[in-house]
Amino acid sequence: MSAQGSTNSVEGVPNTGMPIWPDFGHAAPGWARLPASPAFGLRQRVDLLPFVLYLLRHMASSGVVYRALAGRFRSRAPLRWGAGERWVSLCMALATSGCGGGTPLLHPAHPLPVSTVSFGAGLSGQFASDHLDATIDRGQAAAGASLSNAATARTYAAGVLTKAFVGPGISPWVSARVGVAENTEAGLTYTGRSLRLDARYVFPLGEEWALSVGLGATALLLAPDSSSPGPVIEENPGTQRAEFELDASGFGGDIPFLVGYQAVNGFVDLWAGARVGYERASGELLSRVDDVGAPRYDAKGDRLWGAALAGFSLGVPPLWLRFELATTFHKLSGELRSSDGAPAPEFGELDASGWSLAPSGAILGKF
Repeated sequence: MSAQGSTNSVEGVPNTGMPIWPDFGHAAPGWARLPASPAFGLRQRVDLLPFVLYLLRHMASSGVVYRALAGRFRSRAPLRWGAGERWVSLCMALATSGCGGGTPLLHPAHPLPVSTVSFGAGLSGQFASDHLDATIDRGQAAAGASLSNAATARTYAAGVLTKAFVGPGISPWVSARVGVAENTEAGLTYTGRSLRLDARYVFPLGEEWALSVGLGATALLLAPDSSSPGPVIEENPGTQRAEFELDASGFGGDIPFLVGYQAVNGFVDLWAGARVGYERASGELLSRVDDVGAPRYDAKGDRLWGAALAGFSLGVPPLWLRFELATTFHKLSGELRSSDGAPAPEFGELDASGWSLAPSGAILGKF
């Protein structure tokens, strides 16, 4: 890959001529230049966030990062905003990313003291196995083809339901928890695709070890993301594209088990455990994405899942950093049908399974 400099300048400041912008076939935006400084020859602050987002857009032409972020910035002109505006824009994009990302716990096995409250915010990712990712990509491509072909219709249905339930991508993680009684804790968590209410009880195992058993109830909030359609391969250019992002709601539940170790008077926590859960969702899709009066398809499906996870937390009051990594096995089933009883493509029934990896991190405060 070659590199070339841009002739643009930033807010009237002359360029140094140093090429820091990869050649993507067009000139670099002004903020990708390093303008001159009287003292050092280079400006001390470089606007790195737009640069990283631009690279993500061009490097991830398909897959998880493309679906999660690229559509948010595809139509924007070169970014010239202040740092605060850029961060607000990024947070808004992540907060509205309907169904991407994992659903981490991001809490240790040890409970909060009675009447202590914690608030946290961070990011969660979901990276699907090659098999699941390929199912989604093939389904997206089939959405632009004729669904009168039975094989294409089944491919489309499998992609829609896999995308809805597994949700590869990046999403926000926002949570609040409170110690409600001795060794008892409750929390409310929003992850972009779901809202989870949970409670747990902790069994102390000596001074440093603990066993946590919980129960969570989840409301699924799956919404179409028309700004991020992903790669489109149309077999018949004259065929109108079917909607791929499922507009659905549903419910679920999970049971987490954690074993944890707390050291350094609570400044460090380590935990590991397992979760099992179930989700059910139903919604509808337009048979032609650009025609709201077009026939609709009813979609419904179920997900049975199990996960192994590990995490750690460290900090100094009142702030803590937390990180967690989970690997999840998904068992999916479901179907698509015509919503008004009219003849529909032969979608068949979905019966699929696969793995995903979900890293997450957050910063929390305890009060």
